[in-house]
Amino acid sequence: MENENKELDTLLLVDDDEIFRKRLLLAMERKGYDVVGFASVKESLTYIKNSPPKFAVVDLRLDDGNGLQVVSELSKLREDCKIVILTGYGNIPTAVAAVKETPHCYLWFLLMQMILMLH
Repeated sequence: MENENKELDTLLLVDDDEIFRKRLLLAMERKGYDVVGFASVKESLTYIKNSPPKFAVVDLRLDDGNGLQVVSELSKLREDCKIVILTGYGNIPTAVAAVKETPHCYLWFLLMQMILMLH
């Protein structure tokens, strides 16, 4: 089902795994979202300062820093943003702490990433 409110449904995708990022980007575009994708904290922070999205999917561990930097800034700029934190590493306590402090924030573990890659 196509989403009628594309201008309201911008989704930010932050993941340094290029293949995964492109797959998820395509899947979300097919669902009707206006998707922007970045591989770094720096690129993401630059983007959200001008256009904070309604939704975000952010990897916890990125090449140039921690995805929680993006989550924190995004939460300040747009309180109603729904955020999913991806993590496949041993940093689960850090991610859980972020979820507790950030409204509308959820965890998505590596298992879910693998399931998406298989389909």
